[in-house]
Amino acid sequence: MPSSRDAFAVDPTALDRTIELDLVFNVRDLGGLPTGDGRRTRRGRLFRADGVQRLAGADLERVRGLGLRTVIDLRTDGEIERSGRFPVEALPVRWHHLPIIRRMWSEDDLVATTGAADFLRDRYLDMLDVGARSLAAVVALVADGTPAMFHCAAGKDRTGVVSAVLLGLLDVPPDEISADYHATAGAMAALVDWLTLEHPQALDAMTSQPPEYLEAPIEAMDGFLAEVDRRYGSMRGLAHHLGIDDATVERLQAAILD
Repeated sequence: MPSSRDAFAVDPTALDRTIELDLVFNVRDLGGLPTGDGRRTRRGRLFRADGVQRLAGADLERVRGLGLRTVIDLRTDGEIERSGRFPVEALPVRWHHLPIIRRMWSEDDLVATTGAADFLRDRYLDMLDVGARSLAAVVALVADGTPAMFHCAAGKDRTGVVSAVLLGLLDVPPDEISADYHATAGAMAALVDWLTLEHPQALDAMTSQPPEYLEAPIEAMDGFLAEVDRRYGSMRGLAHHLGIDDATVERLQAAILD
């Protein structure tokens, strides 16, 4: 039987940054992205991911090679209780639980919208309020400069917002941020494929949604970034709103930019 990776390929623009694993499907190095002033984000410093609580065996050894020192879990308490957390016993890291939503989106939430991109954009904007303290804490942790990974369940929505904030503060252009977000589409397909084979009881909630929700529509991130600019003037303006001072942003840039 072909593997998920054979059946579903991630966006080619992200292939060289993808960390290939068997049971975790959406792990990327955020290094190598260009900034507005001609620099690039540093490789091996910052990783976005999905369900790394599943790490074991060869996957665990592959991630061990990344040299992680910090893992940031963006999931809710309930998700951690049900699924577990990063295997710190096998791979010691500083583990931080920083949820940026209070509850998972309900079926009613999903149908109460005129389109997937608009729905996702608005939920991402909600995270800036509900998850304000956690977002500020994430920036401070990443600014420490040691290799860090942040993740949620699928690595798309909560992880996508945190990635957008961090990359925006690093002066990565909006089109690059949106392209990285959209690269998750192939990984989502691989996750659904794996759930179909291994955990069909967990699949219904995902496949009952319109396909656009799983495909990480680029318009959702475009809309989010545009609204951040409209509301706060810039990502730096959002940082000030979240209580992140300029010194922390400068430490972030010094740690992550070449």
